[in-house]
Amino acid sequence: MKTLFNRFTMIFLLQLFLTGMLTANTVQYISPLPNSKYNSESTNIIIGYTGILNQSIVNTTEIKVIGTTSGIHTGKIILAEKNTKIIFKPDKPFAFGEKVTVSGVKNIEKFSFYIRDQKIFVPDDYYLETSLTNKVKSSPFNKDFLVQPDTMPAFTIYNSGTTANGYIFISNFPWNYFHSITMILNNNGTPFYARTQPYQAYDFKKQNDNLITFYEEGRHYFIGLNTSYDIVDSFYCGNGLSTDLHELRVMSDGSAWLLSYDAETVDMSLLVAGGKANAVVTGLIVQKINHDKTVTFQWRSWDYFSVTDATHEDLTAYNIDYVHGNAIEIENDGNILISSRHLDEITKINSSTGDIIWRLGGKNNQFTFLNDSIKFSHQHCVRKLDNENIILFDNGNYHSPSFSRAVEYKVDEDNMIVNLVWQYRHTPEIYAAAMGSVQRLSNGNTLIGWGSASTTLTEVTPDGNIVYELSLPSGQMSYRAFRDEWGVTTSGYQNLDATPSKYVLYQNYPNPFNPSTNIKYQILKNSYVTLKIYDILGKELATLVNEFQKAGTYEKQFSINSNSLSSLPSGIYFYRLQAGDFADVKKMILVK
Repeated sequence: MKTLFNRFTMIFLLQLFLTGMLTANTVQYISPLPNSKYNSESTNIIIGYTGILNQSIVNTTEIKVIGTTSGIHTGKIILAEKNTKIIFKPDKPFAFGEKVTVSGVKNIEKFSFYIRDQKIFVPDDYYLETSLTNKVKSSPFNKDFLVQPDTMPAFTIYNSGTTANGYIFISNFPWNYFHSITMILNNNGTPFYARTQPYQAYDFKKQNDNLITFYEEGRHYFIGLNTSYDIVDSFYCGNGLSTDLHELRVMSDGSAWLLSYDAETVDMSLLVAGGKANAVVTGLIVQKINHDKTVTFQWRSWDYFSVTDATHEDLTAYNIDYVHGNAIEIENDGNILISSRHLDEITKINSSTGDIIWRLGGKNNQFTFLNDSIKFSHQHCVRKLDNENIILFDNGNYHSPSFSRAVEYKVDEDNMIVNLVWQYRHTPEIYAAAMGSVQRLSNGNTLIGWGSASTTLTEVTPDGNIVYELSLPSGQMSYRAFRDEWGVTTSGYQNLDATPSKYVLYQNYPNPFNPSTNIKYQILKNSYVTLKIYDILGKELATLVNEFQKAGTYEKQFSINSNSLSSLPSGIYFYRLQAGDFADVKKMILVK
């Protein structure tokens, strides 16, 4: 019996010898939360302390991690978050449906949590489980997509004032085909940078002076590009959870905040009359990962929100998305704001403890709205401004009638009062049922991304005057829209190939056009160049270039405003480039 006991002890007891833990430190954060349900079988265990763990003082700590089915778990212990957290990464997954007990942790009683009964495979999860490896994460783009795309969307642009500095960052999201173009545009619609992506791309934006990121639907995680547009990083959730497309925030130390949607089987008959006993309910997970992709903070809606907090979801359905988080904002003190569309709520969370600080909007609203009786509805995107106010995109799905707007609130946390200090509603009204963004710009203007609406973005002054507006073609939209300075060039088009490697005649943009369009081309060698316009019968209408040019990238504008061309009818026209032995022809469409 003694031998059997010793064997049991050796197999099931994990002894961890950590040095110098300050005895004055108290535990302020535990993940998974004690007694919590629906935890991932691949979860790590995080213990956060109020101070730094001092390694100069020798101290022995025994940590036991035991599952009722899987037994004791060995694993790797790391210190994280500037030595304020101990993270235990198990060597093997926990068993479905089991209770896991953790004991032997410094300054804390033993605690337990529960593993979910099964993993529900949604398409993203299935892809992650079967195909996603570290090798895939570090793989480069297909070289076919490294050049300027031949076809740019036909933008409709209105520009009648002074905009803030910087380029427009958008990624078109077409309903009728699968791929996107990530674009950094000048105000006139010409691309500073553009790249065709093989799948739809979301949340394309600048993170810092050296990094732009977007979520690629084919990879199911975020990728990061440097100023040369090479992949330098990837960002994805840990603990066996898939990565949601709605938000990525990269911090200066290389850590990042992400969201995950977590589908679990819930007996809704215990919560609402008519609820399904086997409903698939989707919760929200907020994670912070460090530069090594280790989860150092995890917050789960299962622990803090009730499914019945949802404002307009059918809680008797078989599938219920009760939170639908879509934005993360990091405040100066490190605490975070999250936007939960299906709760109609902005929530402030203590990033040290995981506790909710306050809830704004929805069924659990803790604030008095002084001058905004309709409040916000199914909002998207929340940001903290330099003046400490918050700004968000109010989709307005349940306003009567429905309309969308940008709103700025002054939040008095001491007196729990919210004051609407600014808003913008378009004339005529724009209603975006989904997606959208709002950004306060350097000159005080505000850029509004209208998400699913036909107008893509609008830049307005503080008094509500439109100075810039851009729309993608019908059937296309951009998940979010941003204006930011980027790269070493402040205006004009950046040639992606500083030394041209081939001859290229690009598709004109916009196309269709009226009254003018731009034609860009690239020549490999110094040569005599002609660029001419023809009608459908081959009649020459105009000569745009007729001269010797050095190797490089050029751009010319064709306009029908001249007297000789003003009578041209709508229809198909052609432009032809001849550069030395190279020649190419493309068609363009005039629509009057």
